[in-house]
Amino acid sequence: MATLFLRTIVIYILLLAAIRLMGKRQVGELEVSELVITFLLSELAVLPLSNKNAPLSHAIVPVLLLLSAEVIFSYLAFRFPRFRKIALGKPSVIINKGKIDRKELAKLRIGIAELMSELRLCGVASIDEVEYALIEDNGKLSVFKNARSSPLTPHDSGIAAKERGIAHCLVAEGRISRDGLKISGRTEEWLNSFLEEKNTAVGDVYFMTVDDSGEIVMIMKG
Repeated sequence: MATLFLRTIVIYILLLAAIRLMGKRQVGELEVSELVITFLLSELAVLPLSNKNAPLSHAIVPVLLLLSAEVIFSYLAFRFPRFRKIALGKPSVIINKGKIDRKELAKLRIGIAELMSELRLCGVASIDEVEYALIEDNGKLSVFKNARSSPLTPHDSGIAAKERGIAHCLVAEGRISRDGLKISGRTEEWLNSFLEEKNTAVGDVYFMTVDDSGEIVMIMKG
């Protein structure tokens, strides 16, 4: 009994440390790789508890290996955007400026009834209230209402509203986001020309976005 108690405490502390090291986001929103790691950790933790003849190292060593693999994987996804896109996917725009992208819905195997259900869960009563809807790379649905349907809108006051849409990422940590350029309707030549006017190189930009109205936000490194 004492051995089982000690094993349980050791496994508990090990798993607690592993989850903490993998980050707080691990607890709430799991990506594909994180979900796989979580399943494997639970299976490995049970082995030395259900079989008292199994050495404790049969759980500790695999857990440490999986933790190391996840840390390396996360670093590669952070350091190399192309690797992240291949391994984890990218956000999918399913409603773009009020129009449903049927091809994208078909690619994601999402029916219109399921889409409406998800929109209702986001507090949207009718699809004509939506300006943008995206399926994020973690599977969550992000919804942005159009100007006339947002709370306390200029439309309610009889004032013409200007759609700003959402901010599209053009540069992140000194790297050009070609997906952001494509969605925003900009080109890499346009971006380089804009930066030249500002006497700035892409590598000096920490974060840069542009919304549908053309408003640009740029944060420099340092």
